[in-house]
Amino acid sequence: MSKVISNSRSTAIIGMDKNVGKTTVLNYILSKTKGSDVLGLTSIGRDGESVDRVTHTPKPKIYVKKDTILATAKICMFQSDITKEILESTGINTPMGNIVFIRSKSDGYIDLAGPSTTSQMKEIVSKLKEYKADQIYVDGAISRMTQCSPAIVDSAVLCTGAVLGNNIKTVVEKTAHVVKMLSLPRHELSDDLGKLELLPSHRAVIIANDQSKVFLEAQTSTEVAEKIDSFLDDKIETIYIKGVLSEGLSKKLLSKKHKNKAIDVVVEDGTKIFIGVDVYNQLKRHSINIYVQYPINLKELYYNPTSPTGASLDDEDLRKALQESTGLNAINVFGRDSYV
Repeated sequence: MSKVISNSRSTAIIGMDKNVGKTTVLNYILSKTKGSDVLGLTSIGRDGESVDRVTHTPKPKIYVKKDTILATAKICMFQSDITKEILESTGINTPMGNIVFIRSKSDGYIDLAGPSTTSQMKEIVSKLKEYKADQIYVDGAISRMTQCSPAIVDSAVLCTGAVLGNNIKTVVEKTAHVVKMLSLPRHELSDDLGKLELLPSHRAVIIANDQSKVFLEAQTSTEVAEKIDSFLDDKIETIYIKGVLSEGLSKKLLSKKHKNKAIDVVVEDGTKIFIGVDVYNQLKRHSINIYVQYPINLKELYYNPTSPTGASLDDEDLRKALQESTGLNAINVFGRDSYV
C-alpha cells in the first residue's frame, strides 16, 4: 500500500467519471493493507456490481478479507458472498434498505452501498472508528466528491482516465482543474469564520474592510446570487459562502465587482465548488481569489489510460503530463509495481 495513504486513518477514493479504475484501486489498497489492521469500508453510493449500471461494461468486484467491518445497505448485505456477523442496524435508510454494520467472518466478494449525505457519511465513518477500524476507506459514486470533505475523512485519492476525453490534453486539463479546486489553500480568516454563529438560513457572510459583517439569508446558491447585488461595493473584502459556489454566483460576482478591488471568496472546502476552468480563470483575472476554510488532503492521483469506448492513451506521456500539471504522484491503476 502507498505510504502516504497508510499515514491516514480514513481515506476517500474519488473518481472523476465511470471506468477510471476506482474499484481496481480500492481492491489493490485492500489487498496490500497489513494483515494485522482492521479495515472499515463504506460507500457514498453503490459499488461492487458485476456490470456497470451506466456503461453496461464488466467491472471488478470488491474483495475483502476476514474481519473487515462494512457499512452497507441491507439488500447489499444479503447479496455479498461472505460469511457475516451483523453488528447493528442504523436508522439511515436508502433505496436498498437501512445501512447495517457487519463484520466479515470470511474472505469474499461484497456488494456495497452507503448513505447519500455528508452528515450521514460523517456518522458512518465515526461509527467505524468506534468499531476499532485501523484503516477506513470510503468509496465514491460517479462524479461525487463530497465524501472527500475533511469533515468526513483525513485524506483522499483521485482517479481519472481516458474516459474523460480521446486525447491527453483534454484528460489533463479536466483533471488538473479538479485537483486545483480540491487543493485550494486555507484562508487566513478560517478560524474566525468557524466561530461565527450562523443560522441554518444563513448562506453567506459579507465582510467589509472595517470588519463589519452582513449575514445573508437564502435557501439556494441561486438565491444568494440574486440577493448579493446590493452588498457588492468597494468596501467588500471577503465573502464567506456557506454552501455551493456555483457558476451563476461566480458570474454575478464578475459582473458587479469593482475592477480595482480584490475580493476573497471563502467556501467550506473544495467539494463545494462547482465552476469550470473558464469561469475560474475569469475570477482570477478579476482578482476574485478562491479559498477554503478546511483544506482537503489530496494525496495521490491514479489514472486509467484506456476507456470502454476503445480509446487508449500513451501511458508514459499521460503520466508525465498529469504529474507536471497537478504536482501529484500519478499512478497507472493497472501498473502494479508502481503502487509500492
